[in-house]
Amino acid sequence: MKQTMKISIHFFGTQRTITKTDSIHMPITERTCLTDALEYVRQRYPDLPLDKKTVLITVNQEQASLDTMLKPNDTVSFLPSIGGG
Repeated sequence: MKQTMKISIHFFGTQRTITKTDSIHMPITERTCLTDALEYVRQRYPDLPLDKKTVLITVNQEQASLDTMLKPNDTVSFLPSIGGG
């Protein structure tokens, strides 16, 4: 029996309020990239503000580009950017 490959997507701050959860799981294939994860979340939570100018995207706690390929059990986070100066 083949096990489903999946990643975890974590939410923080107001994202938790909008999604009503702190994380979800997403099934992936060998060809899933971070752009696919972003689109998956946008489809499930259309009210969630995920503009790449205001959100830092990480994979396994390291900043990642949208073309990053995802592996089973990776953790993706959409961190709200913190303003300041």
